[in-house]
Amino acid sequence: MMCAVGIVIASPAVFAQPPAAPLTKSAVRAARARSNAAIASRDTATLISLASPSYHSVSSRNAHTNGRNEVGAQWRNQFTAHADVSYVRTPATVRVFAPWEMAEETGKWVGRWTEPDGKVEIRGTYTAKWRRIDGAWLLEAEVFTPQRCTGSKYCTTPPEQPRR
Repeated sequence: MMCAVGIVIASPAVFAQPPAAPLTKSAVRAARARSNAAIASRDTATLISLASPSYHSVSSRNAHTNGRNEVGAQWRNQFTAHADVSYVRTPATVRVFAPWEMAEETGKWVGRWTEPDGKVEIRGTYTAKWRRIDGAWLLEAEVFTPQRCTGSKYCTTPPEQPRR
């Protein structure tokens, strides 16, 4: 609408929140697809936005990531260290517990990149916990377990053990 001094005032609908993601398996799978697409396009902003403020992950090498700030730093480090890095997570099962707005996702993942001594391909399984917060499905936790790694000494060098 136009006011007397020529300034356009937007109708309230312009500022409305996007509709809430439904409490469905397909909505959780769509959130995972956005995550995979963000990794492929090196979109750290989207990766951060898909993590809850209390997000926690354990990588295949037992690295722990806590919170959105660490999510961004972890992905920026990955993208900087390996220009060709890719990860794809493929859900096998998604179970939604609608009364509490939570979901479990399990599946397989694959990561690929080049090390100085060759190309790495690492595969395994993962479990993710999602929460619907303010109408959006956000990752609460992820655990990645390796099952196979080929192509570089990266695969034969075990991760450091935690100090007691």
